[in-house]
Amino acid sequence: MPVVFIPYKKIDKKKWDTCIENSLNSLLYARSFYLDKMAVNWDGLVLDDYEAVMPLTWKKKLQISYLYQPAFIQQGGVFSEKKITPEILRSFVDVTQQHFDFAEITFNYANPCSDFHKKARVSLRTNYIVELDKTYEELYENYDPSFTKSLRRLKKLQLQYEHSHDFTSIIQLYSNLYSKRLPYFTKVDFSNFEKICVELSASEKVITRLAYDQENELLAAAVLLNDGKRLYNIISCITPAGKKREANYFLYDKIICEFAGTGLILDMEGSDVKGIADFYMKLNPQVQPYPFVRYNELHPFIKLFKP
Repeated sequence: MPVVFIPYKKIDKKKWDTCIENSLNSLLYARSFYLDKMAVNWDGLVLDDYEAVMPLTWKKKLQISYLYQPAFIQQGGVFSEKKITPEILRSFVDVTQQHFDFAEITFNYANPCSDFHKKARVSLRTNYIVELDKTYEELYENYDPSFTKSLRRLKKLQLQYEHSHDFTSIIQLYSNLYSKRLPYFTKVDFSNFEKICVELSASEKVITRLAYDQENELLAAAVLLNDGKRLYNIISCITPAGKKREANYFLYDKIICEFAGTGLILDMEGSDVKGIADFYMKLNPQVQPYPFVRYNELHPFIKLFKP
């Protein structure tokens, strides 16, 4: 059977989520509840009886529907219980372009980026993962020497590592610290992500971890989502005081220590920002790039259209 476009109201969400959960490249972002919260609109592409699927997240401007990448969704693209071949990916891309003339979207790390339509511009974005299938001591030995040097220095500061259920305050702190760097993230986006955390917290799938100094001043914090396979490092923030003390070194070492040996994957969520990338590289992670795809097949009179 060919790849079929299915509008949102006709998607079988149970089959959709089963496909995502069983996919070789399963990611939380493609679950129906996550898409419902974060995407303005979404439809789906489906192969056979939900053997493979692809979410199509879209908006409309000037009566033109276009694909866009929602906030707090790092990767989209094709998800499948079987290996995604270039032929399968191409069939999904072809149907995508039949329905949308403009797109700026990500695919995921398992989608072979060399096989997109020739008119599409494809670039690679960077993600880092740390497999937590080893003991903490083994993972520690894998750190860059500069990272362990910072950890030894931080012992003198006697920082405190704490668990919390107050993800709302940390999301707000993240917004306060970084919203200027994230111009496409709206207040509604932050509110919707908080709703995701509320839903997942009922099953203890939200991990909120904090680093304090001896005076009980918050220095760094992280909100991670756990889908049973990955810990998604979606919210990560450090205060000016925390930067001076390299509190993020302390925080992520403690997170790795806590979850070492679980078999989970710590998904660092990027980044291509040099300072952030340099920090993550000190954990000696695996680099797991994913494609960002842009194409514009609009009529020449509206070719300059920009969402």
